[in-house]
Amino acid sequence: MSTPYFEDSFSQPASASKFRAADYQGNLILVWPTEYRTGIKTDYGDSDAIAARVVVLDATNGVEEHDNVLFFQAALIATLKPSVGSTKPVLGRLGRGTSKPGQSAPFILTPFTEADAKLARDYFAAQFGGTPAAPKAAPATPNADPLAKYPADKVDLAKSLAASNVPSGQIALATGIPEEVVLSAILELF
Repeated sequence: MSTPYFEDSFSQPASASKFRAADYQGNLILVWPTEYRTGIKTDYGDSDAIAARVVVLDATNGVEEHDNVLFFQAALIATLKPSVGSTKPVLGRLGRGTSKPGQSAPFILTPFTEADAKLARDYFAAQFGGTPAAPKAAPATPNADPLAKYPADKVDLAKSLAASNVPSGQIALATGIPEEVVLSAILELF
């Protein structure tokens, strides 16, 4: 029996992650930051966050994978933001930094050791083939947005210009977004 058309053509909505940094303090994690989000409504007002895929390599029950994780902690945002959209994950141990007076200690990622790197290589070898010494790379993050590293106003301008049939080279000049990104991420929308 073939798969019904509607199941072939669509993905189900992703559920919210149940990942809580406090539950994984001291654990070794791989993080694929997929997006930097601003103005997220929370109980404490608007906030920024990093959306990510997280793999806990040494969880109590073995390896745990979490999609749709949001990191709201400023120290983690600063650490992860430069890697948004990269296919290369960030590896580190989830720890606590030094607290400021009247505040709780922030969550941070501490540098990994060679033993940590070996555990990560073993994970890649098991998941993606190869050997622990030379695992194949993970596939590109499927929802990595190539436009995430550009200011929203520039992206909006590029989309507006593309909708008006302005050539890609002119869009690149007007927005500062490289022409290859304009071609692959903006013009394909129109």
